[in-house]
Amino acid sequence: MNLQKIGVKFFLEKGGELPLGSFIPVFHRWIQEDRLEGMLVDVTEYTHVFQGPGVLLIANEANYGVDETDGKRGFLYTQKRTPEKSQEDHLKTAFRRALKACSLLEKEPEAAGKVKFAVHHLQVFVNDRLEAPHGSQSLGQLEEALQPFLTWLYGGEKYLLLHEKDPQRRTGFEIKFEKSPSMETLLKQLGSN
Repeated sequence: MNLQKIGVKFFLEKGGELPLGSFIPVFHRWIQEDRLEGMLVDVTEYTHVFQGPGVLLIANEANYGVDETDGKRGFLYTQKRTPEKSQEDHLKTAFRRALKACSLLEKEPEAAGKVKFAVHHLQVFVNDRLEAPHGSQSLGQLEEALQPFLTWLYGGEKYLLLHEKDPQRRTGFEIKFEKSPSMETLLKQLGSN
């Protein structure tokens, strides 16, 4: 399985009541100040869609966004293309970029003290139904790639994998750690400052 189109979503621990529209000026500022890796292109919003994609920051290599799918608000990073070759490198890039954006967002004036991401509660999926059709084989391959990576990143902490059962959805897992290192520790492990 090619994990080039990996998606990572960190759920909110605090801040679910903030209007989605409050993230729009933040994302525009990130484009103007070139705050994230890659070429940032535009901001689009789906605030009118119930439990939808929310507010997206479109980049050439990926999409970033505050997502509300299934009524679970979180920060979502979805790769579209990356130069990495190995599955591990794809995972490192996706996690590093997602966590870096979460860290930045927690510090923005619109969100400071109001938003906190739960790095112990996340979702990982493959955003390519052709490469990873829903089923036990794709789930097994994704789990095989995730296990050593999560063990390395989270320092061997115990976790629960809940696989997506709906065949209409993308192949992936919701992951819950019993305990987790801090966001700063995870970013350091991933080589990000």
